[in-house]
Amino acid sequence: MTVTHGTPTFRKADVTPEARALVPGVHVLTLEADIGPAGPAPAEDVWAEAHTRWNGASRAEVRNAPNVAAYRELSRMTGAHPDKRPPSVQALIDRGLRAKPLGAWPHINPAVDAVNAVAVRTLVALGLFDRDTLDGEVTLRLTDGTEEFTALGADGPVTLEAGGLVLADRERVLSQFAHRDGVHQAVTGETRRVLLLACAVPGVSEDSCRDALLEAAALLRGTAG
Repeated sequence: MTVTHGTPTFRKADVTPEARALVPGVHVLTLEADIGPAGPAPAEDVWAEAHTRWNGASRAEVRNAPNVAAYRELSRMTGAHPDKRPPSVQALIDRGLRAKPLGAWPHINPAVDAVNAVAVRTLVALGLFDRDTLDGEVTLRLTDGTEEFTALGADGPVTLEAGGLVLADRERVLSQFAHRDGVHQAVTGETRRVLLLACAVPGVSEDSCRDALLEAAALLRGTAG
């Protein structure tokens, strides 16, 4: 499904009926974006702004922030405990901002760092895939118990249990939804085109997802400011 919002074209990932029954009201919005010739705009100021907001916060304050609470409910919907498998925006705040010194946020590569910075500023769960590695469009679906998946940082592939919620293209599982991305479509220093993804759930509107996607795309183009 294509949704227009101004000049950019947003798409909603297809959701199979089985996935929709598991996570009603959940949508993944996508936006294709190019990385500028000079690379993404520096994201340190965005991280520093988020650090000012969250550095002195308590654990409860982070978890009770409306968007974080909405994503924690998504974890429960998928059968995960949100403290054992926290939503991505909560994990970024806990690991890089809350009770951490300035600059302790994760440094992966400029593109990933820029998108993560927008995620912690907006509290919208964002992701990005190398667009040129994907085969067709992305679908939110359940696993059938036969798919192999190699997560970022893993030693090798594993066979996923049936009934897990994943993002997949026509060829493979790309991500254990809202948990771990795979190695195949990982963004590197050689990536020139990305597919940005934002997760809309009850309590996190599609409009806020679109705004976050636009902000991330501007950083990647190097035109933010």
